[in-house]
Amino acid sequence: MALTLYHRTSIAEAREIVRRGFQDQKWGFDVEELVNDRRLKVMGVWLTDRIPKEDDAPPGDAVLEVTVDPTPETLRVFEIPGVLASARLWVVPAKVLNPVAKARILSVDPRTSWWFKRGELADPGTEGQE
Repeated sequence: MALTLYHRTSIAEAREIVRRGFQDQKWGFDVEELVNDRRLKVMGVWLTDRIPKEDDAPPGDAVLEVTVDPTPETLRVFEIPGVLASARLWVVPAKVLNPVAKARILSVDPRTSWWFKRGELADPGTEGQE
């Protein structure tokens, strides 16, 4: 069964992800469930189960819709509870995600992409093909 997740990033990075796949990034979180006062440090791809609001996600003017199919059984071990109030968060290693994920640009912020016309952010490898 397919699972739809979301990822916020820059427009340029979104195009690269669609073209070449995700790459791992380092993240640090203050998580309520940790016994000590240390930050949780992880490496992977930030994904949520809802379209991320600007203040709930890394900065970026593009939102990717990521379809994961089949959903790896191991996905649950990459969930980080207690970080977002209104969404679930996973940080999944790119080597786990890329073989089972297909990303597409769902939206861009029109305030920073005045040059964008609807439909122009299709997979860059298919531009001009019909």
